[in-house]
Amino acid sequence: MADGEIFPIDFSALTPPRQPRWFLALPEGFESSATPHIRTASVPGEPADLLARFRAIALDAPRTRLRCEAGLQIELEQKSAVFGFTDRITVEAITVQPGHCALAVYSRALLGYYDFGVNRKRVTAWLDACQAAGSAK
Repeated sequence: MADGEIFPIDFSALTPPRQPRWFLALPEGFESSATPHIRTASVPGEPADLLARFRAIALDAPRTRLRCEAGLQIELEQKSAVFGFTDRITVEAITVQPGHCALAVYSRALLGYYDFGVNRKRVTAWLDACQAAGSAK
């Protein structure tokens, strides 16, 4: 990673910046040094399938591209429409119990002090779409 960010991320040891420009969603019961904004629900199925579903939804969003991937973790990049500011979104599918998995999602603005709720809106919209796509199966 040329910009000093580490990939893949260790969600259990994550230390977000002090600036309120990030949003974190972790599976229910997942232990982390960072306090999540929301907890993600466990769903039946395989982690790779859940990650593929989330990835497809994210890549369908405007100005979003896959930056890198390793195992069950991907990193996406989305640019803002007007100024082209870059946000990074790291997602990992985690097995929470046999036959059930959940997503960990860390979305953050790379510049600025505050993100005006953009990261929260993005993550919750993508998680809701992923849940709806899983229910439609």
